Amino acid sequence: MRISKTKLHPQRLLLCLGMVFGVLATADTVSSQTPPIRLLRVTVQGGTTFKQRESWFQQSTQISNDKKCGVKQGERFFVSAIRRNITNSPTPPKGNSERIADYWEVTFEEPLLCNQQSEGKQTWFVYRKHVQELKTVVVP
Repeated sequence: MRISKTKLHPQRLLLCLGMVFGVLATADTVSSQTPPIRLLRVTVQGGTTFKQRESWFQQSTQISNDKKCGVKQGERFFVSAIRRNITNSPTPPKGNSERIADYWEVTFEEPLLCNQQSEGKQTWFVYRKHVQELKTVVVP
């Protein structure tokens, strides 16, 4: 008999356990007492840049330090809201190929303190293909 080694993935395990316990518990008890925990994880190699509303369509090298926040691959952030369908954002100038449909507007639980010039803002734009949303339910 051959036994193979299994690589554990802690994020998947936590997510699966949350889903199992969520199904086993009564739906009204879980939903009324414990809201889901939402995390945003940076997945792209080399990291990504969170951008302010007025500069979402610009490349990070074109944005001043107080209007952007660079983050590394693997970093996780607690979020309170993610808007996927953004309709009221500045229009990119002609010749810019960025599309607002490729971005999410993310509101973090706590303001991000990115650099000394940053005011610690809570709402940022991020290229959606650079991040992954994780949800889990904590069962008391």
